[in-house]
This record gives sequence, C-alpha cells and structure tokens, in this order.
Amino acid sequence: MGLRRERHNIDIRGGIVNVRRAVEDDRETLYALWDEWVERESPVPSWVEGAREGTRAGIDTAVSSGSAVIAEERGVILGFACGVMQGSRIGDLAELYVRPNGRRRGIARELVRAVVAALSERGAAFVTGGVGLDNAAARCFYENAGFRPVELRLVADVETLQRRLAGPCGSSQRSVP
Repeated sequence: MGLRRERHNIDIRGGIVNVRRAVEDDRETLYALWDEWVERESPVPSWVEGAREGTRAGIDTAVSSGSAVIAEERGVILGFACGVMQGSRIGDLAELYVRPNGRRRGIARELVRAVVAALSERGAAFVTGGVGLDNAAARCFYENAGFRPVELRLVADVETLQRRLAGPCGSSQRSVP
C-alpha cells in the first residue's frame, strides 16, 4: 500500500490511527520527536559528532522527497518514520520512533510499511536500517519485518587501540575487567 493518497486511517489496536505523509509544516515536530527519543531513550554516544544536524538534514530530505510519515490519533502524534535513498536502488529507514503510549499496537509496522512504499516508488529494491545492539525489542521488530543483520559496526577510542596494538604480534595487552 503506497502513500499516493496523502493519508490513510488504520484500525489499530486501541483506536483509529491516521498515517500520513509529513509536510513542510511538520519539520519542527519531527525534529522535536527525534530530540524526545534521544533524551528519553537513546542518548547519542559521546564519540558521535553532528548527530543532531545530520538527523535534521535526513529529516529534511525525507520530507522533501515524500518518504517521511507521521502516525497520529485524534490529533496526538504517536510516532514518525523517515526514509532516504542511498543511491538508485537502496533506501534507508533512517528514523523510526513510536512514543511509549503508542507502542505494541502495530504503529511501527504501519509507519515502516508507508516508508517502504515511498522508497519503492523512488526505485528502492532494498531497504537498510540500523538499531542499537542493546535494543532487543526493536531488533526483534526489524527481524520479524524481514530485515536481517549483515554488518556489525565496532568502535574503540584511539588510546585503547594504541595501547593494545603496541605489543608484538600475537601478544595480548588486554586488561581483564
């Protein structure tokens, strides 16, 4: 189901939820929702630079291209999702957030379905997404939707790497916690 129509109502557990394309006037709301998510649930790691600015740019791109969507119930926004193209055949589910009072009702599913439809309309044959390793509920959702893990990104501070790699090959300078 695409979002060629600007909005659609879905009877989701607990009531009628409207999923619609985000428009220019929604940008500040989407920014605020992302800020809410980061503040309440998923702080940006200290080593990540420019996350807020980068996210805002991604939201802007998604809104402009028609692949940002909002779920609302009786005028109250429950969540949003954004997708951006990463080339001609790969779309990225860049943002997905459902407020706690909207969870476990199928809202994330409908948001992702709408973003996938919008990305497909733009030529996406594949969709990527990211999730924190410690977010078991989101990982389960994504895997049940059909995503599969393909890469594990690692991070270490330079000091630790330099210290551990300073010894001869095969030696371990790892400290035991």
